[in-house]
Amino acid sequence: MSINSAAFLLFLAVAVAVYYLAPKRGRYLVLLAASAFFYLCYSLKAAIYLLFTVAATYGAALGLGALRRRERAEAAAEGADAAAVRRVWLRRRRLALAAILVLNFTTLALFKYLDSWLGTANSVLALAGLSFRFRPLELLLPLGISFYIFQTSGYLIDVYRGKVEPERHFLKYALFATYFPQMIQGPINRFQKLQPQLIGGNEFSADQFKYGVQLMIWGMLKKLLIADTLAPAVTEVFDHFAQYSGAVILLAVVLYCLQLYCDFSGGTDLVRGASQLFGVEMMENFRRPYFAHTVDEFWRRWHISLGEWMKDYLFYPLALSKGLNRLGKALRPVVGPRLGKLAVPCISTLVVFLMVGVWQGPGLSNIAYGLWNGGLMSLAMIVQPASAKLRERLGIGHETRWFRVVQVARTFALVVVGRYFSRSGQLMQALRMLKRTVCSFGWRSLGPDALFSFGLTPVNWAVLLISTAVLVAVSALQERGIPIRRTLEKKHWAVQFAVLFVGILVIYVFLSGDYIPAGYVYESI
Repeated sequence: MSINSAAFLLFLAVAVAVYYLAPKRGRYLVLLAASAFFYLCYSLKAAIYLLFTVAATYGAALGLGALRRRERAEAAAEGADAAAVRRVWLRRRRLALAAILVLNFTTLALFKYLDSWLGTANSVLALAGLSFRFRPLELLLPLGISFYIFQTSGYLIDVYRGKVEPERHFLKYALFATYFPQMIQGPINRFQKLQPQLIGGNEFSADQFKYGVQLMIWGMLKKLLIADTLAPAVTEVFDHFAQYSGAVILLAVVLYCLQLYCDFSGGTDLVRGASQLFGVEMMENFRRPYFAHTVDEFWRRWHISLGEWMKDYLFYPLALSKGLNRLGKALRPVVGPRLGKLAVPCISTLVVFLMVGVWQGPGLSNIAYGLWNGGLMSLAMIVQPASAKLRERLGIGHETRWFRVVQVARTFALVVVGRYFSRSGQLMQALRMLKRTVCSFGWRSLGPDALFSFGLTPVNWAVLLISTAVLVAVSALQERGIPIRRTLEKKHWAVQFAVLFVGILVIYVFLSGDYIPAGYVYESI
């Protein structure tokens, strides 16, 4: 059941109605039943694996909680060496946490990458002159597997750290892990923020309901009018790039940046809006990333929940680890105190973004994408003092308007280069496309005929230009701190009705016509 389909909207309407008609204490069961139905509509086999993950992480959290209680009891016993007791139990808790995390992420890797690994093994066997070949297993990739694996793993780490108490009620924990609005597009929610809202039995709020509908409409418009319109054209150029000039390839990559943003953020807006209908606020996942001044800021605005997950559960543990800090100290006599000190955050950043690349999918192109971003951010840390001195000598302040525009344009250009890797299926394809962009650009190839040569009609271009202009205008207002929904509230009721009516009408025209609901780019990631 695609979330940008009439069937999903009907399912959501029924779920919301039943939720508010149910007794307050049992409303979480309505959400759990709706989540189970939604996932079973996708696949029974995938639902069985999801249930296994829920049961395993539920039991592991209880086990970690029991270990922590026993540690406290022994440390508080009369005559006990509290420090020694804590060291012993810390090792046990670490081993228990490591075991369940290895199980979680190994299973994720097998589902996502096993066939890719078998293909690589077959290539090696062919080079060695052997006739034996592995058959691809073609495992069904469970819907939203990365999102719920990361979410439940974060919960386990928080239980291990003592930040949250393990949820003892299995059904309430199952709802946290399977809550249907988060299953396709995320965000990766935190237990302590989401769980109280899920089990509290929220009262109906007209404002929450209205905001939820508005956010859903906005998300669907981004998906339908921009992302799905661009998808076939972008695919055409990437699949047959040798037939196009470098200018057309660059245009396709820029359009892919727009497509991906509207696909991912539009889907997130849709599910966050759907969640608001139940009175449940999920965290914001995008904050106008193409207004970022640096690559580091871009990643603080893009897929925010993944970035915060990586920061809290990977970057900080790496940066604070004894081994990496010993390496940093050892490097100081060789590269100097400042670079030696920067070695720890730079290496941690590279590892984090290597994992971001691996998270996106198999293949060297995704690894290159991760290293490109991690490398840029590490380089920025290294050259920051020299860059600051140069700006000071030139009299360029951070608030200088033209310089801020240059920073935004520079950051976008660097992001565009990275998208050659993340969108291409193979590393060599990305490199060939980059080479063609640089060496065979051909400005003249961007004439009117070329703009219609890869599947976009004049009507498509008109829809794209109008929709993108509206998106940029709304984003610019939000960037200036103007709350669009609050501002709309102050307008005459006829204006509010007209805005919502136009949005709903456009969606209705798309869904009732020849439109076939398109999957989301990160739907099965």
